[in-house]
Amino acid sequence: MTQRRTRPTTLRAAIGTVLLLSLSATACAGSDSEGDTGAAKLTDNDIPSFTIALPSPPPSYDRATSTQPIVTGSFMSLVTEPLERVTANGSFTPALAEKVTQPDPTTIVYKLRSGVRFSDGRSLTAEDVAWSITHTATPPAQTSASVSGFKSAAVTGPLEVTVKLAGPLPKSRVDIAGATLVQEKKFATAHAKNLGTPDAIPVGTGPYEIASASASGVTLQRRGTYWGEKPKVKTLNVKVITDDNSAQLAMRSGEVNLRQLTNVKSAAQWRSIPGTKVYASPSGVVNFLAMDVTKAPFDDVHVRRAISHATDTPGLVKAAWAGQAAVLKGFVPVENLARVAGGKQNAQKFLDSLPDHALDLEKAKAELAQSGHPKGFSTTVEYVDALPASKVLALSLQQNLKPLGISITPKSVTLNAWSAKFYQHKLTGLVPAFGFTTSAQDPSSLLSLVVGKENIGPQKLNIANFTTPEIEKALPVVTTAGADAKRWAATQTLLSQIADQAPYVPLASEKSMVAIGKGFASASGTIVLDDLFNGNWALNLRATQQ
Repeated sequence: MTQRRTRPTTLRAAIGTVLLLSLSATACAGSDSEGDTGAAKLTDNDIPSFTIALPSPPPSYDRATSTQPIVTGSFMSLVTEPLERVTANGSFTPALAEKVTQPDPTTIVYKLRSGVRFSDGRSLTAEDVAWSITHTATPPAQTSASVSGFKSAAVTGPLEVTVKLAGPLPKSRVDIAGATLVQEKKFATAHAKNLGTPDAIPVGTGPYEIASASASGVTLQRRGTYWGEKPKVKTLNVKVITDDNSAQLAMRSGEVNLRQLTNVKSAAQWRSIPGTKVYASPSGVVNFLAMDVTKAPFDDVHVRRAISHATDTPGLVKAAWAGQAAVLKGFVPVENLARVAGGKQNAQKFLDSLPDHALDLEKAKAELAQSGHPKGFSTTVEYVDALPASKVLALSLQQNLKPLGISITPKSVTLNAWSAKFYQHKLTGLVPAFGFTTSAQDPSSLLSLVVGKENIGPQKLNIANFTTPEIEKALPVVTTAGADAKRWAATQTLLSQIADQAPYVPLASEKSMVAIGKGFASASGTIVLDDLFNGNWALNLRATQQ
């Protein structure tokens, strides 16, 4: 049984081919898979053991406080469950919430399943759910920025929780579905100081519980007392392999059975592994270059425009993604705008009218000459070592900006280090930002969170610290449910301000790719980004006939 969502809007910031920052769930429709497995027949046999390779260790086992929610969520969503899951076709599938209603635009009511027990034997209560939602939606939780307009979550019945919103916000139900993993309140509050560490792993109601955990990996065991349909895998191993090439070797040897590709350029290499299938799907990813408008020299609009004209996005698409990405004309994909714009054609026409910031070094020189730094300057660009595209961009900028007198020093940082600075709002200067994903349904999902005073600070997404009077006036219209014509006009204001002032330089959107090894396949026929985030990848996993 599924419920169709009528105004699906959401945000998920997921850095690095969707591996780092994921603030809420988004459905990505459409996919394809390639490999040499042919039309493999699925079985219903139990799978004794299965191993997934992650690019980094989880910073926390509590997804609300993890600086890498997808890394954490890929396995903790099987321990601590969501209230409902958003499927690839944009509908809701019930999980711990048996029924969800919205009696008015500012209220969401969750009716919970009865007879559900945590892995320690305690019964799931409405108090556990109300606490989990509040824990997710309020600072200092990293996920708090994704649940826009959250006011409160209260117990309103023996198995009922009512969420109140600050206004009629069109994406809140999707936000809560994607961000909240329900855990036992008693355990969490008793371990408030170290919750999420290996010594205090959250207690959940899911089909698995943690058997062991260390910096090198995690082992999950299937629960015999799980309330729902049991997944096929008995023992699920999570192995940390930071290097993509090493992960390929592990797949070839059978040591690893599933990996999300951190480098989509290597897809052909993965497909060449005997029996391996690569699932590819639209990701809704927005990759961009951010400049902190409050820090010199990036407080100068001419400097920002100069850098935008020195950014070789088509070259990046070719070099970093082997063409498996689409250049972004505006800050968000056209699909985000189609509904409020009255159609994709209208949306594209507007995007085509925005100021052109294509690669043009002569224009870059002319802009820099008008700035307060006509002879150039020096700065450091931190790129994530696990994300090849971010390094390609840093090196490209170094080369293109050198003739202008701008000296770029690329600096490699780890995924965990970058994400920690992001959530602390300590990224300043010139920042490559990769993997922020959006809903394909509504502009409020990401666009409304990267601008404006209200989105500046820890756990917020306005890393450019950018706003204008025009933005402050338009922002509430974009984020509030209402007439599409008014929301489209306000959306155009946000996009125009970004294009004109260049706090962000939109780059491209690449596919999400997941490799699965010989002997296994997804029963759904695909593995989309959300499946990694909400645990569906494991629930759909099947052994194939050999």
